[in-house]
Amino acid sequence: MRQYLHLDLDSFYASVETALRPELRGVPVCVGGQRGGRGIVTCPNYAARAYGVRTAMSVRAAEQLLPSTAVFLRGNFRLYGEYSRRVMAILESYAPEVRQKSIDEALMEVSGCLHFWGNDPVRMARAIKDRVREETELTISAGLAPNPLCAKIAAGLRKPDGLVLIRHGMIRDTLAPLPVDVVPGIGKKTAPRLRMQGIFTVGDLLTRAQERDGWLGSLVQALLDESDDRAHGDHEAAEHSISRDRTFGRDTADREEIESTLFMLTERCCKTLRAERLAASTVTVKVRYADFTTVQKQETLPSAVVNEEQVFAAVGLLLGDLLPPWRFVRLVGVKVSNLSPLEGQQLMLDDGESERLFQLHQEVDALQKKFGEKSVRWGKSEPQV
Repeated sequence: MRQYLHLDLDSFYASVETALRPELRGVPVCVGGQRGGRGIVTCPNYAARAYGVRTAMSVRAAEQLLPSTAVFLRGNFRLYGEYSRRVMAILESYAPEVRQKSIDEALMEVSGCLHFWGNDPVRMARAIKDRVREETELTISAGLAPNPLCAKIAAGLRKPDGLVLIRHGMIRDTLAPLPVDVVPGIGKKTAPRLRMQGIFTVGDLLTRAQERDGWLGSLVQALLDESDDRAHGDHEAAEHSISRDRTFGRDTADREEIESTLFMLTERCCKTLRAERLAASTVTVKVRYADFTTVQKQETLPSAVVNEEQVFAAVGLLLGDLLPPWRFVRLVGVKVSNLSPLEGQQLMLDDGESERLFQLHQEVDALQKKFGEKSVRWGKSEPQV
């Protein structure tokens, strides 16, 4: 029987800051912007979360919730990368297969290592947690389960510093009472749609969605999977996609107009990705010509992305193969798929550029939500006059 261990560092960025500055212990800390600024909270610690502060909240909104003693830090992502590497090195000393899922998460297949621990996965997990705390002063939550998806869910059930075991044969009984949105891939938009169908708990999902086709059926299969006769996928996000398309008021061969429209569609896809805390690894462009012939082409990227600039770079390359200069176009569309949880994905670049872009886009998202979609527009989404 396979045994997976998912490890998730608790409030990672804020915890690193507290490890270096012990005077911050017990103080609400928000990483991602400075007091009085216009930034976005990238990581609040648990003291700040107790006041209602959440990731992606504006700094100004967080200030209104927190006491004057709260500390706001811009963040040092090179430092966080160094701590991440230290933690991953510790994990690699315990098992030959460690898959880093983000800057603060990792998945370990530990079945072949348990004989060193008396076949007790909980004992092994506690040893790892203790060593991480001793060597880095960070706490890490752990989840043990027969498959990767359930291990990730288990790791999030008792944060911070939690340890949850979902035993073989007990997946349904353990998960059934939990709210459906504990399942990775069921985000702020999907959960309300499921509730409208009477699906409120994981038990409802398992009962009513098991026979469905598509991503929801695949998700249910991933939740219940205890097989030991095939390679396990990560199943860390629902196998669905996000797409947007636009039909032109008149058929056009104007390359500038087509590219501007595609950027606008890319922006909307990325905005949805950020809202659902997802990143995408596959980009698809669709073109329908004036004669209703429809073609599309896709590209799978080396790593998951969420920023418009990264997605549109792929869109531009794909469009070059789909848009002969002599063809008039009726419709264009963009789809992002092969989705995975967003957390940490944009931080893997050492220069921090992806993180800076991500924070910028979150600020624009917040402004558009407050003042309307047309309050702030990217120049690329409007044809040049």
